[in-house]
Amino acid sequence: MFWRHMQRCFPTDAVCSHTSPARLFPRAGVAPGHCLHLPFEVGVPRAGWDLWRQVVACTHAVQHVLQFEEDGLEVSLASSAARARSEAEALRCDLELHFWRHGTTPPLWSLAWRLRAQGCHAEDIAGAVHVLALSAASIRQGAVENEASHVALQWLEAHVPHLRWDRAYHSRAR
Repeated sequence: MFWRHMQRCFPTDAVCSHTSPARLFPRAGVAPGHCLHLPFEVGVPRAGWDLWRQVVACTHAVQHVLQFEEDGLEVSLASSAARARSEAEALRCDLELHFWRHGTTPPLWSLAWRLRAQGCHAEDIAGAVHVLALSAASIRQGAVENEASHVALQWLEAHVPHLRWDRAYHSRAR
């Protein structure tokens, strides 16, 4: 249901990479034309891709689709710095959803370190960590900036509110 909702709100096609003629992706990715290449079958949990991780991957990928609509694919391919900025924005979705679910933000370096596999330079990864740190501070105050996260969180609140971390039961918010 979550994926259908996101696909209604944002025109995308989910393609399971291991069943498509496309190149196998070890992680989720976005191809031109709003096609999300996924290393899992949507809605079917498997090792490394439980349903929550699939929700996060969908939201992250949709944010990239929105970036491509606004800036074009060429912008994120232009340089290491541009890729790092683009990915930091999409990783904000991961932070926003993680905070909703757990009441904390995950280690920022572990998130940003993924940029190394995308050919980003160390200084651009450090810049992404800085952006994520600023985002994390806002998120801990209740901010949700990314459009994909807004839509995802509205659906989650309406359909699975019991998954949300509740401050009333957790005295140590970080």
